[in-house]
Amino acid sequence: REDRPMGVAVRRYFQTPRHDDEYMEAWLELWDGQRLLPGYGWVFPVGDGTSNVGLGLLNTSKAFQNVDYRGMLKGWCSQMPEEWQFDEDHATGPIRGAALPMGFNRQPHYTRGMLLVGDAGGMINPFNGEGIDYALESGHLAAEVMVQALARRTPAQRERTLYEYPRILKDEHGGYFTLARLFVQAIGDPRVMKFLTAHGLPHPTLMRFTLKLLANLTDRRGGDAMDRVINAMQKVAPAA
Repeated sequence: REDRPMGVAVRRYFQTPRHDDEYMEAWLELWDGQRLLPGYGWVFPVGDGTSNVGLGLLNTSKAFQNVDYRGMLKGWCSQMPEEWQFDEDHATGPIRGAALPMGFNRQPHYTRGMLLVGDAGGMINPFNGEGIDYALESGHLAAEVMVQALARRTPAQRERTLYEYPRILKDEHGGYFTLARLFVQAIGDPRVMKFLTAHGLPHPTLMRFTLKLLANLTDRRGGDAMDRVINAMQKVAPAA
């Protein structure tokens, strides 16, 4: 689906005293020279003496095709405090990268006896580039649907059961991925990205709301006002 976002992520592991930080860290401003790009950088403590350090970018920016991702990661790490040890001497391996298929950009999720799960079905969250949760969830759902289908008596009944898989996926995540698609299209404009970073980051309440939205951390029942607003937005958004 060319109308759905794609991303690219690159990462490297470093031996660092930050390996046992209590929190993972996200940097919401990524600059390539004078260009502010849609994406974020991260420092994920692993707890074994290393941290996963990387960055991810979206294809909604005109600069997407012209970015040297590995060079950008090296330049970004070189700006970090020296004591963090994000340098060649403390790297445990090479820079690795991969494409991030997002927002259900690979469909159909079921056809002719084949069900797509995880990255194969474009189930990475466009808001934050996270895909492990959706891969596990869709794999569990696909297994349940297949077991139910195999219990049916006729081929027609089995087919009807298998076609429930994409419907359930869209009911569960379709509205949220639509909101995410609109968001990443907006931040592909450098002017929007500059406005959001300049006026959004300094406001704790707005950032708490943004974190809940971007990380899909709302409570479906009994949540606070922020949860109710985000859940209502998902319900009214057309399924991706």
